[in-house]
Amino acid sequence: MAAEALHLELLHACPSACLACDHRSAGQARLSADALGPLFCSPRFKDLRLVSFSGGEPLLHPELGAIIEKAGAAFPAAALVLLSSLYDGGKALALLRSLPPRTLTRLHLGSSLDGPAPLHDKARGRPGAFAALAGAHAAIKKEFPRLSTGFTFTATRLNAGSFYETWLEAKKLGAPLGLQFLVPNANTTGLELRAADKKALTAGLKAVLAKAPSANLAAALDFLAGKPAPGPCGAGTTFYLLAPEGLFYLCPFHKDIIAPPGGEQTLRRRLPPASPSCGACFLRCAR
Repeated sequence: MAAEALHLELLHACPSACLACDHRSAGQARLSADALGPLFCSPRFKDLRLVSFSGGEPLLHPELGAIIEKAGAAFPAAALVLLSSLYDGGKALALLRSLPPRTLTRLHLGSSLDGPAPLHDKARGRPGAFAALAGAHAAIKKEFPRLSTGFTFTATRLNAGSFYETWLEAKKLGAPLGLQFLVPNANTTGLELRAADKKALTAGLKAVLAKAPSANLAAALDFLAGKPAPGPCGAGTTFYLLAPEGLFYLCPFHKDIIAPPGGEQTLRRRLPPASPSCGACFLRCAR
């Protein structure tokens, strides 16, 4: 199968201490523009439809603008997605100003929004995180009104009952809100959804869907209801993730299945048969 999506975790470093994130304890590795050069020239990835840039916090990467530009040139048919906490509006604006218009028209800027101000700040482990996000987003939309932006809500025991309220906050900020579920790591113990949390989240999703259709939220509702995945998993076949250490890994549930560039096609066949985590995966890495 042809590769369709490439997700680049550029570095682990981040100024936040998000409750559900394990990047902050993963070291100082980062991908360089030079190291990514051969990957951007690889025939394996020539027909990509999507390239994303995340971290950690990608705004901390000194070569972020150059990497985005090079990826845009290497993969002319791909959408470009930058995932940032928007902790610093000045850094975000400086990056966007440095990118040529042909790149900006293909760029989507995504960020996490995990609740109204008190809940978002708690989830980010950073006082004032909500105010920084709101201020940065407003400044970006003022200067770059055509730039595509959006927020993602990660459902946990802390915020499951506030999804509708968070959707209203996103609406005020002027961007859509999607939803994702936890991928277990060393920091997520105690944040998992219980039956009551799932019930509250379901109610919030239904309230939003009654006002505005969303394929992402409808899929989340189906997942909560236990409906089967809509299609085959594409991890290691159409969907690839590269860690800051320069190694591909199969998926967020299987970070221990790794391969160097050039060996990424071996990842999928090393997946344990009938892996329990695949049945619990909302990501699906679907085509």
